[in-house]
Amino acid sequence: MKKGLLIILAGVILLGIFGFQSDAGKDKYRKMKTLSQLIQLVNNNYVEDVDMDDILEGAIEGMLDRLDPHSNYISQEHLKTVTEQFAGKFEGIGIEFAILDGYITVISPIPGTPSERAGLQSGDKIVRIDGESAYKITQEDVLNKLRGPKGSEVIVAIRRSGLDDPFDVTLIRDEIPIVSVLASFMYKDNSGYIKLNRFASTTAQEVEDALDELEALGMEQLILDLRNNGGGYMDQAIKIVDMFVSSNDTIVFTKGRLPDSNEVFRAHKWGTHKKFPIIVLLNRGSASASEIVSGALQDLDRGLILGETSFGKGLVQRQYPLQDESAARITIARYYTPSGRLIQRDYNGGIEDYYADLREEDREASDTTLAERPEFKTKKGRTVYGGGGITPDIHVVSDLEVASSTSQLIWNSKRPIFNYSGTLKDKVSDKYSTYEAFDSKFELSKNDLKDFMKWMDEKEIEYESDDLEKDWDIVKTRITAEVAGAIWGKNYLYKKLLDIDTQVNEAVKHISEAKNLIVER
Repeated sequence: MKKGLLIILAGVILLGIFGFQSDAGKDKYRKMKTLSQLIQLVNNNYVEDVDMDDILEGAIEGMLDRLDPHSNYISQEHLKTVTEQFAGKFEGIGIEFAILDGYITVISPIPGTPSERAGLQSGDKIVRIDGESAYKITQEDVLNKLRGPKGSEVIVAIRRSGLDDPFDVTLIRDEIPIVSVLASFMYKDNSGYIKLNRFASTTAQEVEDALDELEALGMEQLILDLRNNGGGYMDQAIKIVDMFVSSNDTIVFTKGRLPDSNEVFRAHKWGTHKKFPIIVLLNRGSASASEIVSGALQDLDRGLILGETSFGKGLVQRQYPLQDESAARITIARYYTPSGRLIQRDYNGGIEDYYADLREEDREASDTTLAERPEFKTKKGRTVYGGGGITPDIHVVSDLEVASSTSQLIWNSKRPIFNYSGTLKDKVSDKYSTYEAFDSKFELSKNDLKDFMKWMDEKEIEYESDDLEKDWDIVKTRITAEVAGAIWGKNYLYKKLLDIDTQVNEAVKHISEAKNLIVER
C-alpha cells in the first residue's frame, strides 16, 4: 500500500468517525486518532517494508476479539469457504476424502453424485487428475482441481486394491449437496436414530425427509444425536423444533441492546411429528443451534436430554459484508430458552478460561455444581438449570476409555483403521450379501489382531501391542464399522459404532420416561 494511500486511509478513518460525532461522542472514539497515527508511523518508519493489509487485518481481528468469544472477522479468502459450509451445495465430483500416503483417498462417495454414479469406492486412490500426477497434492489443490462448474469434465486415474494398474474414470461435475444428516436408520426396539452434524440451509428439510422415512419403517421413538454439532443457522433450529410441537409455545427468544435485536420465535400449530418420544444426545461440543433445539424440547417437556452439559454458546451474530469483500460477524443479542434460561456461558474470565471450562470434569453432575446454578421450570413444572449451556436430564459420560497409544492409533492421520478395513472388504462382500448377516456372524478374532499388527509393521505405523490387545474390543468394532460403511454405506458405519456407544445404549433405557412426558400434552 503506497504512502499516499495510507494517508488518505487515515484521513477517511478520522472523518468517518469524527465527522458526524458530537463533542460528547468524540471522547468515545479518541483511540481512532491513535490508530490513524500508528498506521502512518509504521508505514513511514518501520525497519522493513510491511504488508499493511495483513497488519490492518490483525488490528481488526484484535478489536473483535475484545468484544466476546464469538464476534469475529472473516477474510475475503476465508469467506467463500465459510459461506459454502452452510449454503447447502457446491459443484464438483462428490467425494469425502483424506490425503493418505500422499494421494487423495476416497473415504466415501457421496450418494447421488458423479463419484457414486461412476462407481468410485471407499479406499480408491486418485493418482492423476487430467493427466497430471496427484502425488503429494495439497488440500487446497484438491478443491481447485476437482471442483468446477456443473457439466464440466475431469478425468481421474484410480488405483484400486486388488488391481495391478490404475484406470481412468471420466467424471462430469454436478451440483453436490452438503448434507447435514450424517446418518439416519432404525435402531433397537423400533427406535429411529438421526445424527445431525450442522445446521445449514437445507437441514430442516433433510430432517423432515429422514423422519418421514423412519416413520414409514415403523419408528415409535427418536434418538436425535446432536453431539459435536457446533450449530449454524438459527432459522433451521426453529423449524426443526416446530416439527415436534403443536402449540403456540415460545421456541426461543433473543434480547439485545437495539430494539430490532429483541425477537420471540413461536411454534406454529402444524407440527407433523408430535406423537413419538424424543431423546436428544448432547456433549460439550454441542453448541448454538443445537442448544436452541435441545433447550426448547426440554423446556416444553417434549423430549429428554441425555449426555453432558452443552457448550454454552448463546450469542446471536449478524454477518455484515465489508467493502473489500470480507465480512464481520458481530454479536447483536443473546439467546434464551422458553423458560428464560440464558444459553451463553460466562466469558468475563477471558478466552483461555472460557475454553478451559470445557475440560473440567463433571460440570453438571454434582449436587454442589447444580446448587450454584439458577433454577427454572419447564412447561410441566420440572426443574431445569441455567448458568450457561443445556444441562441434561440424564447425565451420562462417554466412557470409552482407551490407552493413550490406542487413542493415537485411532486418530492417526494415516488412517490405519480405515486402510486396514480395505484389506477385508472384498472377503466380507463375497461372504455376506446383507449387513444383517454380516452383523450377526462376522467378528474379528485374536488372530485378526495379530494380522492387524503385522500389517501395521509393514506400513511402519507405531503402536503399543499390550495396549492394543487390551483395547482390542473397541478397535475391532471400529474396523468392522469401516468395513460395513465401505460395503453398505455410511449409515451402516454409524450403526455398527453404536455397539460401543454407551450414551446411545443408555438412551434406549430411558424411552419410557420420554414417553411419559408427552402423555396428555
